[in-house]
Amino acid sequence: MIAYVPSHLHAKVVALSKKQGLTQSSVIEDALAVYFSVSSHHERDAALIKRQDEMIRQMSRIERDQNAVMEMADMLAWYQLAFAPPMTPEQKQAAKARANSGVESFRSHVAERINSGRKLLGEALADAVFSEDDFAQIEHPPVAAE
Repeated sequence: MIAYVPSHLHAKVVALSKKQGLTQSSVIEDALAVYFSVSSHHERDAALIKRQDEMIRQMSRIERDQNAVMEMADMLAWYQLAFAPPMTPEQKQAAKARANSGVESFRSHVAERINSGRKLLGEALADAVFSEDDFAQIEHPPVAAE
């Protein structure tokens, strides 16, 4: 291999080879080995950083989706408690029977969606953007102090 080396670098190679009793070729070989090992470390580090960034973004999306689901569950519970009429024991039994048959259908539908890879929350948010005007404004009754 023939390579052009500036005179100031050539002088350093000559001085180091004389000082350590090595050939100029072995000094250059060692320098190239160090250069390429550092280069490969930088490439590996860059790949790890890129992967870590991807994982952080994925975790952020999971957290966002989880917060949306918790908010929806909270709203559902509030509306159910606010508007559901009281039931007699017979009505509760009938409602439980309807729920038991309906929940299996619901679970199988959710399982199909998950297995197909479709995301309901993402589809719902993409299909509609809501504003406060889309929701009924309900006055909360004042809470009586005990």
